[in-house]
Amino acid sequence: MSAQSEITPQSLAVLGATLVAAMVSGLLVANTAITVFIGQISSDYGWSHAEVGAAATLLFIGMGIGAPVFGPVVDQRGSRFVLLPLTFLSGLLLISFSVIGSSLPLFYAAHFLLGLATPGAVAYSKLISSWFFRRRGIALTALGGGAFIGSVVVPPLAHLLLERFGWQSAYLVFGAAELLIAFPILLLFFRERRAEPSGSGVISNEVHPDGAPVIAVVQAIRGKTYWLIVGAQIAGMFAYFGFGTHAIGIMTERGLDAATATFGVSVLAVGGLIAQFATGVLLDRFDTPKVIAPFAVLSVLSLALLYVSHGRAAVFATLLLFGIGCGGQTSMTSYFTTRYYGVRNFSTIYGSIMPVLLLLSAPAPIVIGAIFDGTASYGIALILIEVALLISVALFLRLESYPYPIRDRLDPTRTPTAMDPADPVPAGIEPVRA
Repeated sequence: MSAQSEITPQSLAVLGATLVAAMVSGLLVANTAITVFIGQISSDYGWSHAEVGAAATLLFIGMGIGAPVFGPVVDQRGSRFVLLPLTFLSGLLLISFSVIGSSLPLFYAAHFLLGLATPGAVAYSKLISSWFFRRRGIALTALGGGAFIGSVVVPPLAHLLLERFGWQSAYLVFGAAELLIAFPILLLFFRERRAEPSGSGVISNEVHPDGAPVIAVVQAIRGKTYWLIVGAQIAGMFAYFGFGTHAIGIMTERGLDAATATFGVSVLAVGGLIAQFATGVLLDRFDTPKVIAPFAVLSVLSLALLYVSHGRAAVFATLLLFGIGCGGQTSMTSYFTTRYYGVRNFSTIYGSIMPVLLLLSAPAPIVIGAIFDGTASYGIALILIEVALLISVALFLRLESYPYPIRDRLDPTRTPTAMDPADPVPAGIEPVRA
């Protein structure tokens, strides 16, 4: 499969629909909007910052539980079968935020259910990876780019809606956007790649162009690569979630007013957007996971600069660099999963990663909020975030080369149907034989 043959009207339509849907994703909107609303919700209902931040934690815990449930379904029934009904449900759940009132348990339950109904990365990444191989890096990071575009747009829009109509009405608008924009676009353009069976009835390499054998979850978890990916992403996402949820408070502590700090959240997202496309190009050009290392190092250095930065220009500059570093560092789970374990059983393996990843990184907003509540400062919290980023860098640097060669190096006459001695197997994985 050549790079040019991957670029077709249908594949671009799938990618475009995915990008737009990611921009208004319920999970993205809820996680980004709470950064803007956290102070007002706390004031309106008398909840602490840690209590409000816990909603973001429950959002990702829900996603962590949902991913292994929906992952095997995506592999067996397809992304469209799972994603369409859950997108509709996500829109309804966002709307429910506007009417649940001052009940903290209901506030938590709505966030948890929204996370549970958001298998986006599992379903989107599986489908995109089946359409793209040589351009998979840029295709998957385009998906992340949609999320970061949403992260650029949502904060100022949420701030505007908050000031004019209140945060409850803002959630009503965001939920309607998912129902009226994301759902119809996915319904019209989100399509599975048609299977092309061989003479024996087995799906050919054209459908799974990496030529990887079917790798079970139990095989994947035996290798150190699985745990290096999980550990690096846990540490990186802990830092990014913790910082992102409390970004406005961190910026106001450095001398910015609330409106300017809200704009700073968009600057952070712009950095992430730049990182998405930069990493996509690099991943497709250089066949090594080490291309992610500069982004990881940049996140560490930029946060150190932010710790001592004061004033709008200095804070915005370091936020942009931090967004570039973290945006490249925390968005590679799906790509690495396809390159180390192939596309065939992607959703099941990726779904097994997400609970560990999200359940251990999701407490970050609570931890950072509790540190602030206890010390009236984000200083110690920023040191903790820096330590998490350093751990992530160290683990990323230990990743080995991808086990699968590019398509041109595979024997085009051989259609792998199960693991056999000729199949390339990731280091540390034991083949399961009949």
